[in-house]
Amino acid sequence: MILEQITLGNFRQFRKETISFADGDNGVTVVHGANGSGKTTILNAFTWLFYNEVDFNTRPDRLASEGAMAAADPGDRVEAAVEVEFSHDGVEYFAHRYRVYEKQEAGDFDGIRVDQGVEVRRGEGSGLDAVGNPEETLDKVLPERLSELFFFDGEDIDELAGIDNQEQIQEAIQNLMGLTILERAVSHLDTVAGRFRKKVNEHADDERSEIKTKIENVKNNRDSKQDEKNKAKQAKQQVQSEITEIEGKIQGVKDAERLHNNRKRKEKERESELNNIESVNDSLRSTVNSHAAASLAVPLVRATAKDLDEMRKQGKIPSGVSDEYIDSLLDGQTCICGRELEPGTRHYNHLQSLKGDTVVDGVEQTALQIVGHLRQFATSDDEFETRVSTLYDDREDHENKLNTLDQNIAEIERELSDIEKEGPEGNSVSELENMLQKKRSEIESISQRIGKIIKEIKLLKEKEKDLTREKEKIKIKNEKARVRKAQKQAAQEVKQELQTTFNHLQDKVRQMCNNIIGETFNDVASKSLAAEVDESFKLRIKQQVGDQQVEVDKSTGERQIASLAFVGSLVQIARRRYESDSQTQYFSGGIYPLVMDSPFGALDKSHRREVSRVIPEMGNQVVVFATDSQWEGPVEEEMSEHIGQQYWLNFDSGEKEGSYPQTRIKNDRMRAGGD
Repeated sequence: MILEQITLGNFRQFRKETISFADGDNGVTVVHGANGSGKTTILNAFTWLFYNEVDFNTRPDRLASEGAMAAADPGDRVEAAVEVEFSHDGVEYFAHRYRVYEKQEAGDFDGIRVDQGVEVRRGEGSGLDAVGNPEETLDKVLPERLSELFFFDGEDIDELAGIDNQEQIQEAIQNLMGLTILERAVSHLDTVAGRFRKKVNEHADDERSEIKTKIENVKNNRDSKQDEKNKAKQAKQQVQSEITEIEGKIQGVKDAERLHNNRKRKEKERESELNNIESVNDSLRSTVNSHAAASLAVPLVRATAKDLDEMRKQGKIPSGVSDEYIDSLLDGQTCICGRELEPGTRHYNHLQSLKGDTVVDGVEQTALQIVGHLRQFATSDDEFETRVSTLYDDREDHENKLNTLDQNIAEIERELSDIEKEGPEGNSVSELENMLQKKRSEIESISQRIGKIIKEIKLLKEKEKDLTREKEKIKIKNEKARVRKAQKQAAQEVKQELQTTFNHLQDKVRQMCNNIIGETFNDVASKSLAAEVDESFKLRIKQQVGDQQVEVDKSTGERQIASLAFVGSLVQIARRRYESDSQTQYFSGGIYPLVMDSPFGALDKSHRREVSRVIPEMGNQVVVFATDSQWEGPVEEEMSEHIGQQYWLNFDSGEKEGSYPQTRIKNDRMRAGGD
C-alpha cells in the first residue's frame, strides 16, 4: 500500500487542506508545527477514514469544523469529510468518508448528525469504479488489526516495551504475519471436538451423559478460575513494578535513601522471622501429629501402671515367685492359704504346674514388663511435653522479634512520611510513601484473592478427578458413541498438529524480529545495550556484563527506541516477504506505510539524532508528525536528505472576535516564500 494524498474537509480545525505523500528513495513526509496545531488530528483522520474510529482527548464526537458550523445558518448542513488516495498491488483507490451535521440554532457548534457513510472507488488505468462493500475493501487493504502498528502515537509506543507487553507483542506478530488464520483454525477445531463430545453424550447412556456434563462444567469453571488467577497475577506484577518504581524514586532522595535502605533490611529480617515461625509451626504440627494418640492415652496409661503395681503389691498378681518357693510348699504339703496339699489332688497338681516357664515366670515377667513399659510410655510423654514447650518458647521468641521489627518498620515509615523534600519528578517523599503504602495494600489484597482462587482450583481439580474416575467405570454402550469418540480424537490430533505449526511459525517470526531489532537498536541505543523479544514475547533490553547479558531497567527513551525497532522489524519482514520470489503458506507479505506522531518526544538530543537516522529505513514510506522544537536541530539535520515532502501547520487559535480555531497546511517551500 502506498499513500498518495489525504484531504481534510471541515474536519475538526481543518477547513479544506491537502497533504501529498512522498515515496520511493526519498520516502519520508514530515509535518511539523506547534503543540495543538493538528498533528494528532491528521493521525485520527487516517483511522477515521479506514476504520471509523477516532481517539481525541476532548469532544471526540465533534468532528465538524467550528468555523464551518459558525458560518452556517440554522437549518444548513455541514459535511465533515476525509479523502485518501492510495495504491495497493498496482490498483488505484479513492476513499471518502463523510458525516453530515445540521445546525439547529445560532451558537450551535455540534449540530445533529443527519447522514454519514463511506465510499471507495478502485480501478486500473483511466477510470475508477465504485465498490459495493467499501468497509470490507478498506479492511482488506489495511486490516484494522494492523492499525496500531502503522498509525501510532509515538509518545505511547513505549508501552510495547512495558512490563506486561507479552500479549501485545504476540498479537502484533500474529496479526502482521497472518498467523491468526492458524489460531482461528485451532479454536475452530476446539469447537468441532466439543460438538463430537456432545454427540458421544447423545449416544451414551443417561448416567454417562450426566457425568460428562458435570466434568465439562467443572473444567469450564476451573478454566475460568485459572483465567481469573492469571489476570490477578498480571495485576500483581503490574503493581509490584509500580512499587519498585516508587521505591526507586524514594531512594533517589538523599534524605530518604538511608531510611529506605534501613527499611529494606528490616523487611528482609522480618521475612526471615516469618519463615522461622512457619518452620517452628511445621515442627509443632509434626510433633503433635506423631504423639497425638499418646497424648490422649497418657492419663489412662499412668492410671493403669499404678493399678498393676498396686495389684502386685497386694499379691493379686505374682511378685518375685520362684520355683524354689513352690517346691517348699509342695514338700510341706501346705499352701500359703493354709490348705493341705496332698499329692495327686487337683490343688497340688495346679500348684506344681506353676513351676518353671509355664505360668509363674510368665505371669511375673509379663506383669513386671507391663508396668515398666507403661512407666516408660509415661516418661516419653514427658519428653513430648518438653519438646512442645521448647517449640512454643522458640515461636514466642521469633514472634517477639517480629513485633520489634514491625515497630521498627512502622517508625521508619513515620519518619519517611514526615519528609516533605521533593524527588526528581516533583513528588515529595511523604507523597511517595503514601503511594507506596497504598500499592502494598493493593498487593496484599491481590495476593489474598490469588490464594483463595488457588484453593478453589485445587478443589475443582479434586472434583474433576473424582468424576473422571467415575466416568472411566462406565463403558461406551454402542458403536456410534465409539465412532464419535474417534472423530473427537482426530479433531484433537489435528488441533495439536496445527498448534505445533502455529508455535513454530510464531517463534520463527520472533527470531526474525530479533535479528532486525538487534541491528536497529544497536545502531541507536547507548551504553552497549541490546534489545530482543524473548521466548515469552517480552521486549527486553539487556546489557553485557562480563560474559553474560543482564536485563536492565529501561528509561522512557530506551523503551521508545526498542518499540520503534520492533515495529520497524515487522514492517521490514513484511516487505522482504512481499519482494521475495518464494511463496509462503500463510503470509505473502506486503508494503505498508508508517504514520507516526511525535516519535521523538521522550528522547534526548543524542537519541533523537540516532532515531532520525533509523526512521527513514523503517519502511518504504514514512510519515512523521513532530513539534517545531522536536524537529529543529539533530532531527532536521539527519532526516533532511531523505525527505520527499515537508509541511508546516499554521495554527490560528481563533481568539480574535469572529474567528475560530483553524489550521492551514503549508508546504515548506510556500512557507519559505512568505505565503
